[in-house]
Amino acid sequence: MYYVIQVKTGKENETIQDILKNKPDDPSFDVFSPYRKVLKKFKGIEKEVIERCFPGYVFVETNDVKELFRQLYFTPGFQKLLGREEGTENFLPLDKDESRMVDILYSKNNNRITEISNIQVREGEMIRVLDGPLMGLETKIKKVNLHKRTVTIEYTMCNRLVTSNIGINIVTNIINK
Repeated sequence: MYYVIQVKTGKENETIQDILKNKPDDPSFDVFSPYRKVLKKFKGIEKEVIERCFPGYVFVETNDVKELFRQLYFTPGFQKLLGREEGTENFLPLDKDESRMVDILYSKNNNRITEISNIQVREGEMIRVLDGPLMGLETKIKKVNLHKRTVTIEYTMCNRLVTSNIGINIVTNIINK
């Protein structure tokens, strides 16, 4: 189960290291701050750059939220654990659909870095995803920025609508005449 922690922006890596110092005996335990690869131009040269997806947030995968919360209480940089059940002291993990999005976009297999998706663009039509993490998520795409080579996808996380910019590589740009 995934939980989301709010931390001081810019202190994500330090907070992760502090959490890992007292890592619980939970075999499912993982702590990370997701990143994405995007293409950017520097002085006319296109380069692949890695950026943080959610500044100020850290994700934890664990089955023991009570131990996690106890540990976080003594962690510098920790601000709050998101997803408190109203009127109780219980914390709720991301639901099944939210966890699925985390697994698709920020896979352990890719070191929690979202890869660039290859797409095909036709004027006046929807884009077609050829490969990458956006495969099958076309309905979640809300905006395409061909200049910056990103798409904005929209999904829920912690009962809030969030957006993520995912890097794209335009394989074919076909203009209908």
